[in-house]
Amino acid sequence: MTTERLRSRDLPHILEDLATGPYPDYVEDVLATTAQMRQRPAWTFPERWFPMVGIAREPAFAPRLPWRSISMAIVLLALLIAAAVVVGTRPRLPEPFGRAGNGLVAIETAGDIYTVDPVTGVATAIVAGPETDTGPRFSLDGAWVVFERQIRADRGHLYLVRPDGTDLKLLTPEPLSLAPGDSGRAWEKYEFSPDGESLLIAALIDGVPTMAIAPVDGSGPRRLDVGMPAYEPSLRPPDGAKILFVGRAVGRAGLFTVDPAGGALREILTVPNGFDLAGASWSPDGSRIAYWSWSTAPTTEGFTARSHVVNADGTGDRQLPSPPGALWNAHATWSNDGKYLFLAHGFTPGTDDVRGFVLQADGSSFGTEVAPAGSAETECCAAWMWSPDDSKLLGRTSPLRGEPVRQVVIDIATREARPAPWTSASDPTWQRVAP
Repeated sequence: MTTERLRSRDLPHILEDLATGPYPDYVEDVLATTAQMRQRPAWTFPERWFPMVGIAREPAFAPRLPWRSISMAIVLLALLIAAAVVVGTRPRLPEPFGRAGNGLVAIETAGDIYTVDPVTGVATAIVAGPETDTGPRFSLDGAWVVFERQIRADRGHLYLVRPDGTDLKLLTPEPLSLAPGDSGRAWEKYEFSPDGESLLIAALIDGVPTMAIAPVDGSGPRRLDVGMPAYEPSLRPPDGAKILFVGRAVGRAGLFTVDPAGGALREILTVPNGFDLAGASWSPDGSRIAYWSWSTAPTTEGFTARSHVVNADGTGDRQLPSPPGALWNAHATWSNDGKYLFLAHGFTPGTDDVRGFVLQADGSSFGTEVAPAGSAETECCAAWMWSPDDSKLLGRTSPLRGEPVRQVVIDIATREARPAPWTSASDPTWQRVAP
């Protein structure tokens, strides 16, 4: 019998003796002290947070990290953050048609291009230098300004620039001549397409008024020959799929449309012999056209212009009503929501008493006077446009002769016409911004 077997046989008796033996003297002191102490909070025990048994059962090994997947995730996260920063800092652009927020006004003074805050009247030069720059016009989204840089009185280049004066670039590599802007809406010598990718230009080629389309990439304009002199071209909203223009040939005048890529003409209407027309413009939804017509026969009655609205297909032509005592009206200008028109009504055969009216576009009444005599037109021919939010009108009341004239602002709600705090040698143009 070995020693190990003897000890294992006696072990139960030894444990029994120890269990029934007296406590050590210090046990009472320990119990007395700990009875006065707070119990340790349960949340401090790791077992409350982690299933210790489950952890003990997990295999004890370090898994291999998927470094390639982690790297791709980090790169993707960085790209998403960068995109969010770019989108967050990029200004939101308005829709090309309909109401929008009021931005800056662009003007030309002393051959330089300025933007003006219409609220404070503070002007900031965005294109300045020895060159003669004129005719600024905003793009439909308010992101660009196009202007002409003259190289001589009848020829120049078109340029683009941001409203803050950055990103100046040449649009027409070869100089061109612009059509005269002396009547109707011919003062709008160029306009952006709805997508902002091209510019429609009223050009003068070999002395003949015609149209040209210039991509904004600077590749140069192409002529759009329609077989007759073409005046006051404008792109049909909302997609620019048709160009409206005033065509004159063989003593007849009319409204026509053509595809920007060329092709067959479509006649909208022609006026009788002995009459002419001007001021053709699309409604913001492209469903109607406003224009005015007058007799070219010698008369002692002075101006005989009358404004009309016709459907885009040429049907439903109707003359707009005039208030009592008015002898003529012109300058029909659509509001951005298409519900109203601004008209200048003449109460004398000339421009001695011309008042501005706003009327519903359906012609149900002659509307409301918003501008008294002397503030709508003082000499033929005026130019007007609505503010992007349709609360105001901005215009010039007399022709441009190269010298700055004070523009006029009409408040529709208060029917107050007041001189703007700036002068300009160019036509009205008001930046559209996101509301």
